[in-house]
Amino acid sequence: MGIYDREYYQEDDQGRRIVRANSQMSLVTKLVIINFAIFIADAFTRQVPGTGQGWLSHFLSLGTDVYMHPLKLWTLLSYGFAHASLGSPEGIWHVGMNMFMLWMFGRDVEMRLGKREFLTLYLVAIVVSGLVWLGLETFWLFNSELGALLRQAGQPMTLVGASGAVMTVFILFVLYDPRRTLYIWGIVAVPAWMVGLLLVGSDYLRAITNPNDSVAWQAHLAGAGLAFLYFRFRWNFSRFIPNKLPAASVRMGPRLKVHDPDQRDASLEDEADRVLAKVHQQGLGSLTARERKVLEAHSRRVRDRRGS
Repeated sequence: MGIYDREYYQEDDQGRRIVRANSQMSLVTKLVIINFAIFIADAFTRQVPGTGQGWLSHFLSLGTDVYMHPLKLWTLLSYGFAHASLGSPEGIWHVGMNMFMLWMFGRDVEMRLGKREFLTLYLVAIVVSGLVWLGLETFWLFNSELGALLRQAGQPMTLVGASGAVMTVFILFVLYDPRRTLYIWGIVAVPAWMVGLLLVGSDYLRAITNPNDSVAWQAHLAGAGLAFLYFRFRWNFSRFIPNKLPAASVRMGPRLKVHDPDQRDASLEDEADRVLAKVHQQGLGSLTARERKVLEAHSRRVRDRRGS
């Protein structure tokens, strides 16, 4: 299959070559589906008395008593996939707004970073937002009268929701394209940087005027801060994750090298897919000399196959 036979390239009504996006389901869409699936499943679990949460969301939530239960450190990640239960005052609004924001702005960020890096960043954002919330809430519990009463009553504070990670994604969207026009409630046209400023500013005002608000402003500001640092220092988290498990240190017998032309073809095809995705995102003018050679080599290989 040549590069012009791929789903990236199709012809319009006038026969011109145009670039189209890959039709595979995006990672963002999968994350939205997972979050809604957990929200719906939680609606069928029993309510945990005194929490306003269903059993599933309460089980996944991050609590300020996690330092007393080290085996529950996994909740530093799981809380980001749980939301306020259907029967709570926030109800569908909590998960609905988070997933709407993720779906609207996450797809652009995913296309820029790639699925692997986007997923790594998203999970890191959940953990970082949770740690900041946990640190500030624990400090408050041990340094305020109300916090002391809650500790005596054995009522830990809990956190659920993807808002910290979603804030990271949205602020990155703003940093990458600050002048993109957004429509508030579909009516008022404003630049993306203004919406970002409003969101961060509102959380900052909440922090100094009503720090005990039920909205987790700590996680929001942590997510925004992570986005800024990620953008400023051009971090890449997925490079720390090995593509394959390391080979065994002890091998039985000598290692043989086998020439496999099919493997080479697959590698070239993968590289061509990556270059075509870049064309879709940034245009043909963004390609380096090496990337152009990759496309030329792939086209030659396809022509040779057809001629054989």
